Amino acid sequence: MAIPRVAPPRVFAAVARAPRPPSEGPADAHRQTSFILGAEADLVVEGLAFEGSVAGAATGAKLRTQQLASALGLWSRAWQCRLQALHAVEWGNYSSAVTLIRSAADYQAAQVYLLRQGAAEWLMWLEQGGIALAPEEHATEYRLHAFRAAEVLAAHPILGPLYRMTMDLSMPHFGATLMLAGSESSPERVAITFGDRDFHLGLAELCLGWLLQLNVAQAGDLAEFGEVFGVADPSPLQAMANRSASAAARADRCTMEAVERDGIKRYLVHNWRRRSGSAATRLLL
Repeated sequence: MAIPRVAPPRVFAAVARAPRPPSEGPADAHRQTSFILGAEADLVVEGLAFEGSVAGAATGAKLRTQQLASALGLWSRAWQCRLQALHAVEWGNYSSAVTLIRSAADYQAAQVYLLRQGAAEWLMWLEQGGIALAPEEHATEYRLHAFRAAEVLAAHPILGPLYRMTMDLSMPHFGATLMLAGSESSPERVAITFGDRDFHLGLAELCLGWLLQLNVAQAGDLAEFGEVFGVADPSPLQAMANRSASAAARADRCTMEAVERDGIKRYLVHNWRRRSGSAATRLLL
C-alpha cells in the first residue's frame, strides 16, 4: 500500500500559566504555588514555549518526513499533558497532575523509540494499511496498533524512573490514595478528604520536579535528533535543560526515590510537608 504524504503540520504553540480560579475555586493553591514555586512553574512554561518554537520551525517542506510526523504526534500529546499537569498543580489538583505526568513520560518514551529506529514501526503500520477506508462501515479507518516503548522506559535515566513512580501513584493503590487524598492520616486515624484542592507543598514540589525533568528529557531528544527537527544549534536547548535540571535538583525540595525494604520495592519520599513553615518529614510507600 502506498504511504501517504505528510501534510504541513499545524502548530498551536501558545502556552501560559493557569488563570486564577473562580472565587469559589482553589484560590489557595494558585496563590501559594505562585508565591513559593512561581519561578519553577515559569521555568516549566518557558521550556514548553521553547519546544513550541522548535515545533513551529520544523514544519518546512524540507523537514516534512514520516519520521517527523510520527515523533511530532507523540511530542504533541506529551506537551499538552505537561501543560495541563502544570495547570492542575496550580489549582491544587495533584491527583490529576500525577496521571498526566505519567502519560507524558509514556508518550515521550514512545517518541524516543520511533526516533531511534527511524520511524520503522510507524512506516510498517502505514504500509500495512494503518490509514485506510472501511467501506462496510462507511468510515475512515485508523488501525489502533497497540504500541509501547518498554525498552526505552526500562533504560532511560529520566523517563524510566519517573514513569514507574507516577504509574504507581496513579493506580488505585491504597498507599497512593492516602498520599493524594488523605495525607494527614496516621496510625491513629484515617483522614480521608474529598475534592481537596488546597495547597500541598510536598505534592506541588514533586509534580513540578517531574515536569522539570521532562523538560530536560525532551530538550535532550530534540538536540540528539536535531536533523529531524531542524535544530542546527543545540546550545539553547542545552541551556534550557541545564536550568531545568538545576531547579529539579534543589536540595530542599520534596523528592521521591525507589528503595528496597525486605526484598520489596518501595518508595521513600523526602521533605514531605504541607506548608513551607512545617517540619519536613519522610513518607514510606
